[in-house]
Amino acid sequence: MILVFGGTTEGKQVAAYLEERGWDYWYSTKTAIDFQGRGNYRSGAFSAIELVDFCKKQQITTIIDAAHPFAMTLHTMLAKLPLGIPKIRFERQFSSRVAHPLIRYVDSYEEALALFNEKQYTSVLALTGVQSIERLKPFWLHTPCWFRILNRTASLNGAVKVGFQKERLILGRFESFRSEVALYRKINPAVILIKESGINAGLDQKIQAAIATETPMYILKKPSLPENLHRITDIATLDKVLEREY
Repeated sequence: MILVFGGTTEGKQVAAYLEERGWDYWYSTKTAIDFQGRGNYRSGAFSAIELVDFCKKQQITTIIDAAHPFAMTLHTMLAKLPLGIPKIRFERQFSSRVAHPLIRYVDSYEEALALFNEKQYTSVLALTGVQSIERLKPFWLHTPCWFRILNRTASLNGAVKVGFQKERLILGRFESFRSEVALYRKINPAVILIKESGINAGLDQKIQAAIATETPMYILKKPSLPENLHRITDIATLDKVLEREY
């Protein structure tokens, strides 16, 4: 039995591949989704103890981590998992970083906040998801901010829970370069904050939309993954690795 951590485009790709091969699998996401695959599905964050128990009970023989690049709690936990189970990181592809006067890469939310205050930005459009709302609370308590979050009940509840204004929520996800340009022009923020989330998340188009609208953009650098995860970026390589296991 294979355990897939998904909730991403990569997770869907892995699930579709496993179904095509006829292999049994569990698909796990932190937040509940409308899972359409034929595999077993569960939702909710694991603790390390819960994950070990789950793997033993379900006789998991391989773990495929196709979760979001910024899901570092999960990545780290998998790297330290005290079981002799092969752990594969199915990673999305990333373009080279852009060198442009409007584009700046930062290491953390704290660095971004310090720069927002230093440069006295009068508004922020954050495309960093619902979990970033609380991280940026010291800024939006006194400065207009907008957040784009997924149009899900859990995301809406999360935003309301930390006291953010509903009228400044943008519900949805990245669609295209044109839609990004339209959004940036409509909001007209002093600065935009995004994550370095890779090609599948539309990172390149978001950057080009910022340049096209002459809007400064800060990009949170993707965190470094634990070294002991076997990294794969395409289905063909995954197929070869799993063939050896099965």
